[in-house]
Amino acid sequence: MKYLLLILLFVSCTSQEKLISIEGNTMGTYYRVKAYTKKDADELKQDVDKFLILFNNIFSTYLPDSEISKINRSKDLKAKVSQSFQRMLILSQEIYKKSEGHFDITVSPIVNLWGFGPDGKKRIAPSDEQIKLALKNIGSDHYQIKDKILRMDKKLTFDMSAIAKGFGVDELIKFLQYDGITNLLVEIGGEVRTSGHKDPEQKTPWRVGIEGPEENLGTKILKIINLKNRAMATSGSYRNYLKYGDKIFNHTINPKTGYPVEHKTVSVTVLEEYCADADAWATALMSMGVEKASQIAKRYDLSILIQYKENDQIKTYTSPAFDKEMEN
Repeated sequence: MKYLLLILLFVSCTSQEKLISIEGNTMGTYYRVKAYTKKDADELKQDVDKFLILFNNIFSTYLPDSEISKINRSKDLKAKVSQSFQRMLILSQEIYKKSEGHFDITVSPIVNLWGFGPDGKKRIAPSDEQIKLALKNIGSDHYQIKDKILRMDKKLTFDMSAIAKGFGVDELIKFLQYDGITNLLVEIGGEVRTSGHKDPEQKTPWRVGIEGPEENLGTKILKIINLKNRAMATSGSYRNYLKYGDKIFNHTINPKTGYPVEHKTVSVTVLEEYCADADAWATALMSMGVEKASQIAKRYDLSILIQYKENDQIKTYTSPAFDKEMEN
């Protein structure tokens, strides 16, 4: 009888796990979580929302009391930072160097000039002189970080919007895994990472879609892939843009010129182990254009898919690493 009771207890505990889907708002966009868990949707959503509030209190430039906002307001060239902030400074500087300056979290003055930052939209485009002046105040080679001490050789302001969503995905995955949830998918604003399986009993993989642009700057699904314990991020000119007069400017700023990119690349999708890396690389490669991006992808064995315009048609480029990953 005792053994029968133990068996029944074990069956009742394991059979409670089911696929739960929740969604909400964060970082000026949406989030979605799909998790195979014993928790109900309300309990899971409460946990996720509390975590994301804490995350935003570090990285949101839209919150005046966030860690990043306080650092940006300070006139000091030295600051004590949190462990999470240090990790982002180190990773961002690493990708800044590898991308030859095309990914730069100090580009905040330029972002705000163009109206893509917390200062809001502008009615007219910035002048060449304004951009030239702002370029003097950026550069991720002008800070050093060690033992959670940030030192700058000139006053910089930081904008981590091109990596924060991806890092938020990674941290939320870690938080939920620590809580015992190992089969899950997390998405924040189109940046996504998976762990385990959609159905652990059937070993069903998580399947995600790669977006493609339509003629009216909308989106469609270009390709559906199995994402196995991987992260995916996409940067695209059709997602976020501003219009000054009759001219459309996309939200990806080239930190080397101070202007929104105007090349023929429409979007870049990156597959990586961690979503922060995928997020940052997608922005960097989008800034470069297809020719330079393909060279960098081969150099660092990056798994990427680029959509670009050629003779008014949308074409795709995939790196050798991406092709190999799709074969597996």
